[in-house]
Amino acid sequence: MAYLSALDYVVLVLFLSFSGLVGLYHGCTGDRQRSAKEYLLANRNMHPIPVAISVVVSVLSAVTYLGTPAEVYIHGPQYWVVFLNKVIPAYLVVFAFCPLFYQLGVTSIYEYLDMRFGKAVRYVGVTINFIYLVIYMGIVVYAPALAINAVTGISLASSIFAVGVVCTFYTAIGGISAVVWTDVFQSVIMLTGFLVTIIACCVNVGGFLEVFRINIEDGRETFFDFRLNPTIRHSFWSVFFGLGVLMTSYVGTNQIIVQRYMTCRSLNESRFAAGLGIFMMGTVELLAVFAGMCIYAYFAECDPLTSGKISRADQVMAYVMVDLFHKAPGVAGLLISAAFSASLSTVSSGVNALATMAGQDIIRSIWPDLGDFKFTVILKCISIFFGGVCIAMAFLASKLGSLIPITLSLVGILNGPVMGMFSLGAFFPRANSKGALVGVCAAVFVGVWCKAGSMIYPPYIDDPPLYVEQCVTTNTSDVIIAANDVTTSHWTDSELSGTSMATPPAEDAPGIARFYALSYAYYSPLTCFITIIVGVVVSALTAKSTDPPVPSKLINPCVRQFYCCLPDSVRDILDEDLDVEGKPGEMDMRPRDL
Repeated sequence: MAYLSALDYVVLVLFLSFSGLVGLYHGCTGDRQRSAKEYLLANRNMHPIPVAISVVVSVLSAVTYLGTPAEVYIHGPQYWVVFLNKVIPAYLVVFAFCPLFYQLGVTSIYEYLDMRFGKAVRYVGVTINFIYLVIYMGIVVYAPALAINAVTGISLASSIFAVGVVCTFYTAIGGISAVVWTDVFQSVIMLTGFLVTIIACCVNVGGFLEVFRINIEDGRETFFDFRLNPTIRHSFWSVFFGLGVLMTSYVGTNQIIVQRYMTCRSLNESRFAAGLGIFMMGTVELLAVFAGMCIYAYFAECDPLTSGKISRADQVMAYVMVDLFHKAPGVAGLLISAAFSASLSTVSSGVNALATMAGQDIIRSIWPDLGDFKFTVILKCISIFFGGVCIAMAFLASKLGSLIPITLSLVGILNGPVMGMFSLGAFFPRANSKGALVGVCAAVFVGVWCKAGSMIYPPYIDDPPLYVEQCVTTNTSDVIIAANDVTTSHWTDSELSGTSMATPPAEDAPGIARFYALSYAYYSPLTCFITIIVGVVVSALTAKSTDPPVPSKLINPCVRQFYCCLPDSVRDILDEDLDVEGKPGEMDMRPRDL
């Protein structure tokens, strides 16, 4: 364990203090966050550039910052295809979900489910997102705090309290404006962390090309794996299509992200922020992948995991930072601040989203005539409450032990059904509330069933080897130690859907074990499509001739644009299901006020 210097701690304190001051500034300037519209939507006056940056750091949490390099370090660079898969969310969000939500002027995206399907479906969606966010935020604080504690000596409690208290303070005081602008500041720190680590590793191993040479020589040359086998953890197809759909659920039907699009001044700016944010997200993930390759090249002959210097792969990013810069006071503190930045950005976004859902979907539903100022005060109190819940969940996570990967996996299964509900409402005019409810229940059941089966018959992952031949304390007879022989619990985004290393499948395993071996990357599209397919079928079976037509503003405009490709008889039937207001496809782009 390498301890930080006094200057490193000074850098950490300055970083946290500046983040808090941003919230204080936005709480004391302008209208001082005295209206719900300012507190939750920044008066719909945000510039798209900071909004796009906020989208990036809100999605790419500390789990990504520490976990993606660890993912590449252990499993190889095939994960780089996440850069290419951004074409799926970019198209669907920019041309489908963004126009739909912006035209309706919603503050909480679950208001749309109420308009489309009714309150029952709305509250199902809200409940799923509450469960997801509360658990995920606790893990996002705890996992990096544990990794940093293991390699720097910063106590677990100090890290949890520092992140929890600071982000709760600036979120509660400054609202969405403070969250966005602190995200911008924290993005600079995060990017600096990646770049400095990459440059330092390249210098130490002999250059950029040397990084690739070492990785290729050591069996990490698989950049494109076009095999169609769905049990392969990271093939081109599982990362491009599977994780592409998962990312679409993050950036298209997630309250944290969509709320940022709604702060822009116009639909065009909202679309621009979404498209730019998704592109930059792919770029940062590509940097994280290359950072993992650089770290492997740096430790190629003395793996710290198998040599016992670290206990889990998710500690390798923090370990290399301290190992490289422990003799340069202040630099290690700056790089550790980058990990804290990743936690702060995601947690503050989650707290703000939870306050929005609690306020718009619950408080407003019960007391619709509540005064705006009083409602804003309640929102601030709710933010403080959920900040405390986040801290409590982080400490609870420290007691869960091996249950954490299971918990994360079950949470990840919930993303697909939620996206399925929104897709069902936006793209299928004949879908009804019964179809949506049955569809989401069926999808969650199948997702949990798949995960439970994968725990009984875990998929086998054939990882490239790790080497310890140059470690001073290692017996040279144990030159090569396979990664599969090391027990790790690295919490990458992939772990959200649950895959872990396992022994090769037994010959007497039942045939269904092959189904349970399905790559975690396909869980999200599987559950999303189950929601849609079951929802469409149930809607068709339960439809009544007396059902009122669906207002056209609740159906995505892309759907009506494709009507021209359908036969007249089919188009007439679909038109009967829509209450067309104005010309076909025409949309009022003026957002509705709170």
